[in-house]
Amino acid sequence: TLFRSRGQMQAEMKRLHQETGTTFVFVTHDQSEALALSSRVAIFNHGKLLQVGRPDEVYDRPANRFVAEFLGEINMLPVKGVRPADNGATGLCEDRAVNMRCKAEAIKGDAILAIRPEDMSIAPEASVNQNGIAATAVASTYLGAATKLDLTTRQGAKVTVSVPNEVAAAALSKGNSVWLTWPAEKGFLLPDGGQ
Repeated sequence: TLFRSRGQMQAEMKRLHQETGTTFVFVTHDQSEALALSSRVAIFNHGKLLQVGRPDEVYDRPANRFVAEFLGEINMLPVKGVRPADNGATGLCEDRAVNMRCKAEAIKGDAILAIRPEDMSIAPEASVNQNGIAATAVASTYLGAATKLDLTTRQGAKVTVSVPNEVAAAALSKGNSVWLTWPAEKGFLLPDGGQ
């Protein structure tokens, strides 16, 4: 075979694109591959164009729930009473005040806060200066350099977090109850229906 791995093929395609400046149209259902190879990404659903942009823009600020979920794992947390605030929005998630550095003009009332697993952390206890909710670890998957924890919040939301192995081991050894935290600038709001 010409390439021993998909990674080698991807590197060669990227090199050819950079050297020749030729536009490539690469169709794939592998989101990691799409993000790795592209300078621009277009997401379609049933023939309808939903979003076009740089890979980091589309991944970090998807236009809707379909785009967010198509590009990888994402946590969806209900937020009540969303209203504009300094530098973004505020609302209640699991009965705790949370701050979000995102536009809330179009969303008032109830919404969904979408946060990637890699943007959440585990803390030993609640902090008034940090977004956070309590959760219980229900499963863990060792991935080599990190561990994926599957958790359930007190109000039943399912959350996935990717953490260093030593953090996962410590969290699981303390009776499986943990505190999930995330920075205000991470995540984005979707309407309550998630569209």
